[in-house]
Amino acid sequence: MKTQTKSERPARPHNTPDTHRKPAPKPQPLFARLPKESQEILQNFDQLVQDIQPLNAKQLQQLPDVIKELSHSLTDERNSRRIGYMNETRQLSAYTRYFTWWNLVRMTPLFTGFPAAAFAHLTDDSVILDIGSGPLTVVMALWLARPELRTKEITCYCLDISQNALALGEELFLKVVSKTAPATPDQKPWHIVRVKGESGTAIRRKAQLITCANMFNEQYWNSEKPLEEIAKKDCELLMSYADEKATMLLIEPGIPRAARFVSLMRAAFIRKKMHIVSPCPHAGECPMEGKKGGKWCHFVLNTEKTAPAKLHKLSDKSGLPKDRASLSFVLASTVTGTENGTDGTAIRVVSDAISLYDRSSARYSCSELGLTLVQAPEAAFSSGDLISVPANHPALEHPQLDRKSGAKKIRLQ
Repeated sequence: MKTQTKSERPARPHNTPDTHRKPAPKPQPLFARLPKESQEILQNFDQLVQDIQPLNAKQLQQLPDVIKELSHSLTDERNSRRIGYMNETRQLSAYTRYFTWWNLVRMTPLFTGFPAAAFAHLTDDSVILDIGSGPLTVVMALWLARPELRTKEITCYCLDISQNALALGEELFLKVVSKTAPATPDQKPWHIVRVKGESGTAIRRKAQLITCANMFNEQYWNSEKPLEEIAKKDCELLMSYADEKATMLLIEPGIPRAARFVSLMRAAFIRKKMHIVSPCPHAGECPMEGKKGGKWCHFVLNTEKTAPAKLHKLSDKSGLPKDRASLSFVLASTVTGTENGTDGTAIRVVSDAISLYDRSSARYSCSELGLTLVQAPEAAFSSGDLISVPANHPALEHPQLDRKSGAKKIRLQ
């Protein structure tokens, strides 16, 4: 029997590249599983708040209505809400029992999933500055998500205009610390320094880690200044707080205007010679920069099974059912070696699965190629997954352009 030569074999259809011989590499999830004790604390966070700031039966019954009212003031009524709303006990209680809890649910797996070396530069005597700290949500999330930092004698400057929120947050943080097993017999919690004031308020020391979560949107939302001008100014503000070796973490809601701001801050950080630790797999122009009518970079955590049942129940009672939590963020650093190492082309999956005109499943992604469409079975990847595709993978040989978006199409098994 004659064996066919390569030139005699039938040609492969143009739209079906031969990728079956090399399956896609296993992705690294953006949102990682928490340590068991941290999961247990999140499951019962409502009880921690109740122990510190107890509500009577009538107040607990009214809580869903207060949460719904507060939600309106933070979203569709944000233009008219009072800046110091968290100084009011009723509002602060609702915020902590609902929004702080949800923020911990979405931030802790994000922080857990950051590269192992992301915070390796933090040592004894390091300083963390959390701007717009509120009830210390970011500080608690870091403690829960990164057990390796608990052994460090870190000072946390927590800056906010609400003294009441800072005081409650410190009590909550100490309660969380008491629920976590000490790494050493003489372990001490981080030293909390409460600073009442707006962003720009001076602190005594330069910081090695600067964090801002859901803070900047309260400042730029109603501003008439161009967002580009605001981002440039805010970058300078953060740099004024930073030590020579410093990391910046900026988290905003996963909506277009917030994503646009994050993209502009990313560009400003790069101009300051910082490198992007996460989520970006490259330092080129952002292909999902949130311009009007364009795509915006945001990541979605499926909370249907990960969030506590009690929190879902409270959300339902408040008329705010939530099975997904989204955010836009950037983690940038002057410290080298803090990012995930990858071989080949790194691709960050961003969107939910969509159906293309040829009925295949795909997800919008970001890579050094620019806007990318990863074609794969719907369940193969999740929002936030980082895929490292080897340089010799056939899917990279001749990527086609998606006729609707212009994205490079990469077909993976």
